[in-house]
Amino acid sequence: MKRIAFIIIALLVVNVTFGQKSARTSAFNALRKGKLDEAVKYIEPTITHEKTMNDAKTWFYRGNIWIEVATSQDPKYADLKPGALDKALESYKKTLELDESGRHKVDATKNLMFIAGQYYNEGVNNYNADNFEPAVVSFLKSADVNAMVGTIDTSAYQNAAVCAEKAGSYEKALEIYGKLIEMEFNDPSIYGSMASAYKGMGDTAKAFEIIASGREKYPSDFNILIAQTNLFLAIGDSEAALENLKLAAEQDPTNPTIFFAVGANYEQLGNTADAEVAYQTAIDLKPDYFDALFNLGAIYFNRAVSILTEANNLPLDATDKYDTMKVEANALFEKSMPYLEKAHEVDATDENTMLSLKEIYTRLQKLEKLKEINAKMAN
Repeated sequence: MKRIAFIIIALLVVNVTFGQKSARTSAFNALRKGKLDEAVKYIEPTITHEKTMNDAKTWFYRGNIWIEVATSQDPKYADLKPGALDKALESYKKTLELDESGRHKVDATKNLMFIAGQYYNEGVNNYNADNFEPAVVSFLKSADVNAMVGTIDTSAYQNAAVCAEKAGSYEKALEIYGKLIEMEFNDPSIYGSMASAYKGMGDTAKAFEIIASGREKYPSDFNILIAQTNLFLAIGDSEAALENLKLAAEQDPTNPTIFFAVGANYEQLGNTADAEVAYQTAIDLKPDYFDALFNLGAIYFNRAVSILTEANNLPLDATDKYDTMKVEANALFEKSMPYLEKAHEVDATDENTMLSLKEIYTRLQKLEKLKEINAKMAN
């Protein structure tokens, strides 16, 4: 009787084992027929049963099922999609771990590379939707999966760092940028980005330190130079900013923005003569550059107003000097007018430009133009 009982127990064990392998086969067949919900129902119990959970084939089939769920456009599988890509990743990792024969290695590796691409696309989509924190997660997953198959995807790490910075997660951004530097990723922009992150954390000293390191490593890099210049401007060091901007203008003599910045810094330092030259260069490079047009017009306008103010404070008997100064002021109003008129042409809604033109037209008795500008300001 004992022997018979033993045989019955053995048969039960065989049946259970056969049942789990049969479920795995059913999952495979359901996948072939595109019945993903059935495939999931059959495959999930096999990964926890002791007879099938350590079989590479089980995990490989599971990976194939979940990757199909993750990429399916069929709305009836929408409830299965959350976390599907993570489950596929888990499955292929386990496949490679258990696959001593290497039978599934090539296909599992290809599918892992596909998963990395899917995570990357998730990151891009989240970035475009301004969902920066989820984008960080997706880009890092993409980088990690690529690393599993022997590929270092620096662009995924860089994108993750950018998204972390945009999300205000400055420490995370710095951690990732630091990792890229350890990888000897030769992109000078990293130093500017790290400086920006430190600045976001309120650590200006560290920002200057990392920028100095970048300039030492890439002394001729334009972007690092501009990043350092922006730091100087942020702390109000116009002289240091100006020195950098001069270097930048030498490196990129066709960039109107740089010459505008040079002009603004000269003006900040009280050197309006050099500011005029810089603004004019910016306008020559970009004739519709509103800010440069307005600022250059404003220099002449303000100089004219200053002369008139001084003239009005003269003694009543200083009529000759008053007349001379008035002519000088009007000449400056005349000089200012074309720049401000062009600025108004570029941006017809700017109130400061219209107010300045109204003053000029009044002073110079440009009655038709005064009538026009008054009508525009009334609307």
